Amino acid sequence: MWSGAPEVEHDESGLAAAAPRWQAQAACRNLPTELFFPIGHGPRAEAQTSLAKEICNACAVREECLAYALAANARYGVFGGLAEDERREVRRRLANGYGLEDSELEESA
Repeated sequence: MWSGAPEVEHDESGLAAAAPRWQAQAACRNLPTELFFPIGHGPRAEAQTSLAKEICNACAVREECLAYALAANARYGVFGGLAEDERREVRRRLANGYGLEDSELEESA
């Protein structure tokens, strides 16, 4: 169960690290960045979002990526298998004291 504030690596200043170590293990590390940042909301953007989520769902560091995106308040793109609107919902739930079951994250992706 994932139920709290995301754990993010911090540098000595206390700020989130610019390039987390987990990124070297990410499934997306050698893919074009734009794949994870669809433009618009039409069929092409939806297909691109679905492909990005498939890649995320097979990624060994999906949870770390999602935690990083939540901590950094990433507003655009697919991170950790969730699109912008899905991450907004996660932030809303966390702000209201609710946790997320792992199954809820999997259903969203």
